[in-house]
Amino acid sequence: MNDENIPEEKYIVTHKKELIIGVAISVGVIAIIIAMVLSIAASTPKVVYQPTKACDLLTIEESKDLLGEKTLQSGEKTPAQSGNTASSQCGYTDGNPDTDSMLVAAVVVRSGVNDKGVEQNKTEFTAGKPDQGVEDVKGVGDQAYYNQKLGQLNILDGRNWIILSYGPGASSEENTLDDSLKMAQKVITSTASVSNF
Repeated sequence: MNDENIPEEKYIVTHKKELIIGVAISVGVIAIIIAMVLSIAASTPKVVYQPTKACDLLTIEESKDLLGEKTLQSGEKTPAQSGNTASSQCGYTDGNPDTDSMLVAAVVVRSGVNDKGVEQNKTEFTAGKPDQGVEDVKGVGDQAYYNQKLGQLNILDGRNWIILSYGPGASSEENTLDDSLKMAQKVITSTASVSNF
């Protein structure tokens, strides 16, 4: 028998079982899609605090005070979220074409984007501190230490873990705590104006 010649009402009655199965499958597929979307939304960490941009902490104008008028911005990375934190980096050079003599000022900031991320920064800041070759620094942020081997000042400031490097680009061992503290004065002052608490 050809289904094209059956009136609509008879078709529905004749194929009722198939239509019910088809509707049930459609409703089931829609329910699965909704459940997947809700599951993905629930598993993604909620951003409560906007990530801090490293180049907002140390602007090119502020870096000119450290590196001179020929200062060039060598890299800006917008914050990239990974779980409950987001990282951003920014760098400047003094414009010296001799890379062995070039001065560099670099900022890396890892922001907690929610309360879990803030706690993660605190925990990992403490756990990541080397046992040797570091000097605790008082009066900078909530906590700070200088890693002499890497020539980096690590600062925990509010919801941010900030790493500063300032000195000869070719040899980070030549960086000094005093120079890093000069840079920190500009960066930590900036965090008050960009904090999103």
